[in-house]
Amino acid sequence: MKICDRVIDIFKALAQVPRQSKHEEKVSAWLVERAQKHGFDVERDDANNVFIRVPATPGYEHAPTLILQGHMDMVCEKTPGSSHNFDTDPIDVIIEDGWMHANQTSLGADDGLGVALALAMAEDSDIEHPALEIFITSDEETGMTGASALRPEQLKGRILLNLDSEDEGIFTVGCAGGRETKATLTLQKTTVTPGTRVVAIHIGGLLGGHSGCEIDKGRASAIKLSARLISNIMAEVRDVCLVDFSAGSAHNAIPRNADLVLAVPAQDEKRVTDILDRMARVFASEFKATDPGIAISHVESGCTAQNVYKTDSLRTLCDLLLCYPHGVASMNHEVAGLVETSDNLASLSIEIEKDTVHLLSSQRSSVMSKLNALTARIEACIRLAGGEFQSSKGYPGWAPDMESDLLRRCVATYEARFGHKPVVNVIHAGLECSIIGAKIPDMQMISFGPTVVSPHSPQERAEIATIQKVADFLIDLLKSYK
Repeated sequence: MKICDRVIDIFKALAQVPRQSKHEEKVSAWLVERAQKHGFDVERDDANNVFIRVPATPGYEHAPTLILQGHMDMVCEKTPGSSHNFDTDPIDVIIEDGWMHANQTSLGADDGLGVALALAMAEDSDIEHPALEIFITSDEETGMTGASALRPEQLKGRILLNLDSEDEGIFTVGCAGGRETKATLTLQKTTVTPGTRVVAIHIGGLLGGHSGCEIDKGRASAIKLSARLISNIMAEVRDVCLVDFSAGSAHNAIPRNADLVLAVPAQDEKRVTDILDRMARVFASEFKATDPGIAISHVESGCTAQNVYKTDSLRTLCDLLLCYPHGVASMNHEVAGLVETSDNLASLSIEIEKDTVHLLSSQRSSVMSKLNALTARIEACIRLAGGEFQSSKGYPGWAPDMESDLLRRCVATYEARFGHKPVVNVIHAGLECSIIGAKIPDMQMISFGPTVVSPHSPQERAEIATIQKVADFLIDLLKSYK
């Protein structure tokens, strides 16, 4: 069996196991059971991290131990029409035209392919290698809490190959740090005025994507578009009240959908729908290059809500969303095309029982002082709106070492196999290398992987040919340590 086919078979088996972030009990147990079946030493810690120890093949007993590292969880996104239940349903993996994708959901190639590559290296008896430590973390996608729970003594090796990058032929040797901010804003209720009409608005068709890899693409945010809709309606219609509002999902996914329900005076209903239709044309024109499928739909009905939120509350929320930073804040002036600092206004929901809006944003930067400054700006916006906030401690950046022995070996191995040098870069997205390196300062690290397009979205797909290339490179790299 070709190594690529073996990797895909392992990935398909992994895709049968639910593995949403913060719900990794089943996939962690699956990894332990699989390792035990192959006779490997394995342990699982309290954070559901899994450590698999594979002995060296003959002739490699004196080579340094290599760590193959990835994460078990995935970002769970689906199309509005999908009935998929990520708690119970397997991912429907489809292969066609040289690509692998899922059926109306995210694929989980980030980082399921990294896990499959690591397991394939260990399980194939024909592959020569030094002693391996396969370190699979939990909850990478919602805060890197698995990596944060690592104790330095749990890893013996000091050479780490992170298999969580998404562009074949590119070696990553540094990444941005990040923080999250959670905000709450209390809304004031009022009774429904007789003759009030309810307008339910849906924003969809946006591409979204990974907030680290694709924040520079200029794609529309469903939350920011919602704020503009509210602002335009309130500029022309008095006594607009809020019934409900939800948008976005994961902290590292650009929000693709929003559902907004407004209560408006009956005599202004036609004006409101005209504004929505007009703004739909404006948005279609503005984002025709980045989000060609953008669509705004609305349904009008008699008001069934007993209570709504006051116009003043809606105005305060709208002003906060308009002011809230989202997108690229600054570019790196030393590395062409590299985003330095950004924010993703990721999700919004209303806790009806407590009359509270919940907001979540994710800030990234390769310059920690600028990360702190952006977070302070976000906190100021929330404070001015009368809200409350809590910002996480965050995680550090990973400073590149362009002179490391590991990087030189990887570049030479790649060039010998493929006849040209790989690209070496630093990325804006976060990688667990930043946390692992902070815990174990003498760890040499590099990150690479097959090509995965549009992770963290239902458009996610992985290129089959690059899985073969990465597997071939990895086999050569392991063999080079003899």
